[in-house]
Amino acid sequence: MVIVGGGVMGTAAARALSSRGRAVLLLERFTFGHANGSSGGSTRNFRLTYHDPVYVRMARQALDRWRRLESDAGLELLRVVGGLDVGKATHESAAALQAAGESFEWPSAAEVAERWPVFRFDGGVSFLYQPEGAILRADEAIGAQLRLARAAGAELRERSVVNALRPRGEGVELVTSDDEVIQAPAAIVAAGAWAAPLLRSAGIDLLLQPTLEQSTHFVMDGEGSSVPTIIDWDAAPNQPPYLVPNPFRPGEFKAGSHLSGPVIDPDTRSFDADADREAGTIGWIGERLASPPQLLRTETCLYTITPDEDFVIDRIGPLVVASPCTGHGFKFAPLVGEVLADLVTGEPPPVPLDRFKADRPALRV
Repeated sequence: MVIVGGGVMGTAAARALSSRGRAVLLLERFTFGHANGSSGGSTRNFRLTYHDPVYVRMARQALDRWRRLESDAGLELLRVVGGLDVGKATHESAAALQAAGESFEWPSAAEVAERWPVFRFDGGVSFLYQPEGAILRADEAIGAQLRLARAAGAELRERSVVNALRPRGEGVELVTSDDEVIQAPAAIVAAGAWAAPLLRSAGIDLLLQPTLEQSTHFVMDGEGSSVPTIIDWDAAPNQPPYLVPNPFRPGEFKAGSHLSGPVIDPDTRSFDADADREAGTIGWIGERLASPPQLLRTETCLYTITPDEDFVIDRIGPLVVASPCTGHGFKFAPLVGEVLADLVTGEPPPVPLDRFKADRPALRV
């Protein structure tokens, strides 16, 4: 079994398959933990709160598997901080949480101000608080999955670029940039922003668009060292601003706007911050915090966008398409890794996958 892509999904799949005694070769075009794609960086948000009960239920299953990964790795990977959603969209989230049997709270503006005096919101705003919101140590999570996969016998290769996929009968050939041809009974394509052209080489044409996103990092004084994650739906419903604290470095947090970046080519992307978007984030933070924080830096990353914002998880012949994308997939990684292993081995997956099919109308070019 060959896996293309050594980000959080590829390493999750490598761990899941190798733990089942399967021979695994993982090919990463850069180095493990690189900052060129979607999996780099120190933290990610974990949330049970979604507008759809399908994702709420999946997040619950993913949380159980994160705890199992922590146990297997002997390392803390996830720290609970709580999650605060702001605005009218909280009612949709509440309905989804309720449908999935999850708990949540409706704090008033006065209660939010008393509990987190560092925040500043207008009166009359709706709030939804879900106490199990958490922060993931993103880089440590990938490292843990790599170590466990290697210990179970997986072969892990860096700087190995796959240029083409050639389905051959019941198997597939992978052609690398060194003109090496690797034969395998199946391959998982977890290549992130590079997935679309690679799948196209195998005759699979999907609407997967890479975009250049960014987050701006700050540090605030001690009074803001213990805060929840925030998504401000009223500020911009289609590109909501967010705040993600780093409890592993108290006082530090990052902020940005979801799905606000342009479509780009991942091979010619810029690593420079967009000054206008950075200014917008600084302005939003200025409105939401009682005292101005210190600006640290702005970092870029890649999303891979689907038109309906749903994942793509499917098997097509000898190829397993793994694009749990649109900027909200990291939290599901150990669950997705298990699902990908199931698609390879023929086991029934723990979640229904019809919604994530590659042949759905929204993905047709």
